[in-house]
Amino acid sequence: MNRHLGKTDGRFGEHCRQLRPAYVICVVFCFMLFVYEPLLMYSTNKNDFWFDFGIMIVPTLVIFVLFLLAGAALVTAFYFITVRLSKGKTRVYQCAVALLFVVFFATYIQGVYLSTSLPVLTGETIEWDQYLREDLITVALWAVLETAAIALSVKFGTEAVVKWSSRIAAVVGVMLVVGLLPQMIANNAFEKKDALITTNAHFNDISTDKNFLILLVDAVEAEHFEAVLESNEEYKDVFKDFTYYSNTASVYPFTRDSMPLLLSGAVNRNEKEFGAFASEAYNNSPLFERLEKENYDISLYMAEPVWYGERRFHITNDLKNDKASPYENMDFNMYFRQEMKYILFKYLPYAYKQYSQINGFDFGMALEMYNYRYEDVYQRMLENPELVKTDRNVFQFVHLEGAHLPFVYDKDLNPVANGTYTQKLEATIKVVDTWLSRLKESDAYDNSVILIMADHGYYDVDHDSYGEEVLERFHPVLLVKGYQEDHALAESDVSVSHIDLMDAYMELLDGKKGGELFRGIEPDRKRQVIWQEYRSEDHMVEYELEGNRFDRQDFKPTGRVFDR
Repeated sequence: MNRHLGKTDGRFGEHCRQLRPAYVICVVFCFMLFVYEPLLMYSTNKNDFWFDFGIMIVPTLVIFVLFLLAGAALVTAFYFITVRLSKGKTRVYQCAVALLFVVFFATYIQGVYLSTSLPVLTGETIEWDQYLREDLITVALWAVLETAAIALSVKFGTEAVVKWSSRIAAVVGVMLVVGLLPQMIANNAFEKKDALITTNAHFNDISTDKNFLILLVDAVEAEHFEAVLESNEEYKDVFKDFTYYSNTASVYPFTRDSMPLLLSGAVNRNEKEFGAFASEAYNNSPLFERLEKENYDISLYMAEPVWYGERRFHITNDLKNDKASPYENMDFNMYFRQEMKYILFKYLPYAYKQYSQINGFDFGMALEMYNYRYEDVYQRMLENPELVKTDRNVFQFVHLEGAHLPFVYDKDLNPVANGTYTQKLEATIKVVDTWLSRLKESDAYDNSVILIMADHGYYDVDHDSYGEEVLERFHPVLLVKGYQEDHALAESDVSVSHIDLMDAYMELLDGKKGGELFRGIEPDRKRQVIWQEYRSEDHMVEYELEGNRFDRQDFKPTGRVFDR
C-alpha cells in the first residue's frame, strides 16, 4: 500500500516538475499582455481615459486570470496527451514548451523594444505595406530565436533548454514589474480621478431667451476652408450673418492643449501635469464664472474627459461620473475589445498587426459618452430636427470631428474608402448647415451668439516624425455671429490669436456684434504659438508668428522652451 502511494506521489511530483516551466512562461506571458501593457498604457496616457486605476484594475485582473487559466489548461492537456501517446516520454512536450518560450520572448522584444516605429493612431487607414523594414526585422528576430532554440536543444537537450527558458521568463517578469512600478508612481497612476464625462444629455436643448453656442470643428484649416467657399456660392450662404476672421492663429497644433485655452484663456507652459493644469484652468475660467452669474445652463460635449477633481461650476448634464459606481454603465465586452485591439497592435509581428483592426480605438465606447464622430452626432441631428425649448439661458460647447482624419466621407456625408481633406471639409459644412438650420427652424437663431471655430489647422505632416511641419497647423477658422445679425458673410483680417477669445466672449455676452470684436489689436502684432510633437507634449518650444502668412518660415523661435 505504502509502496503504491510512493509511486503515485513520485509520478505527481514528476508531472509538477515537467509542467512548472510552462506554467511560469504562461504566467509571465499573460502578465505582460494583460496586466503590464494595459497599466503602462494607462499610466503614460492617463488624462486620455475616462477611467482611473481603481476602475480598470478589476477588468484587467479578470482578463489576466481568464487567459492564464485557459493557457494553463491547454498546457496541461497537451502534456498529458503527448506523454500518453509517446508512452511516458516528454521530448515532444518539452519541444513545445521551448517553442512557447520562443513565441513569448519574440513577442516581448516586439512589444517592448521594437514598438517605437509603430504608426500613430490618428484614425486614418494604416498603410501596412509601407513597413517592409519592420517586417524584415521581425522575420530576422523570429528566425534567430528559433535557430538558437533548436541549436541549444541539440547541444544540451530539450530538458535543459526548458529549464533555462523558464528562468529567463521569470527574470523578464521581474524586469517588467520593476519597469512598470516607477512609471506608475511617477505619473500618479494610482491617484483616484473624478473625471467629468460628457454624455448626450440636453444636446437638443435651446433657450427661448439667450444662447451662447460654440461649435468646435476639429482641424479645419483657414486657407483650405476659403478655397472650398470660393468653389461653391451655396457654401457662403451657410455662413450668412457671420464675420470670418481669416487671420486667426491658434496657440497649439493639437486638440489637447487647445481645449482648456478656448474655454478658460489659460496657456499651458508645462508648469504642471496636464490634468492638474486643465482642472485649475476650468475652475478659474472667466467664461464659466460669467455664465454662472447670468444663469446659463452649461453643457460641454467633448469626446474626452474634461477635467478632474473638484469642480467649482455646476454642470447641468446627467454625467456618468456623478454616479456612485461606473460599473453600472460600463460595457465590459466593449472595454475588452478596445484593450485587445491595442495589445495586438503593439505585440503582434508587423506582418500580422493589420489584423488587430486598430486604425483607432476608443475606450469611450465602453461607456455611454458623447461621441464627436459624424456617424453619431450627425445622425442625432437628423433624428431630432426640432430642439427642446427651455426658458433658462443655454451655453453649449460642441466638439465635432470637423475635417480631422480619417477622410471617410464625401460632401454629402456618404462613406467613401479613400476620401480627401477637401471632401471632409465639405462634409463639415453640411453638418454645420444642419446644426444652424435646426436653430433657425426652432426660432432660436437670432437670440443666439454663435462661434464656429477650429482648435487648430491642418497640414499633411509625416506622422512618423511630426517635426517642423507642425508649424503649418496654426491657422484655424474662426467665424462669429452675435445677437440679431442679418448681413452677408463678412471678413476681417485682424491679427487674432486664440489668446484673445476670452475678451471676445465677454464682449459678445455684452451684446456686441460679430464684426465688432478685437478692435484694439495692432496690425503688426507678433503672436505666440507653442510647438510640440504629437504624444511628446512634455517638450514645448515657443515661436512667434510675424506677419499674416502662416508658412513655416514665418514662425521665429523666441528661445523659450517649456519642458516638464
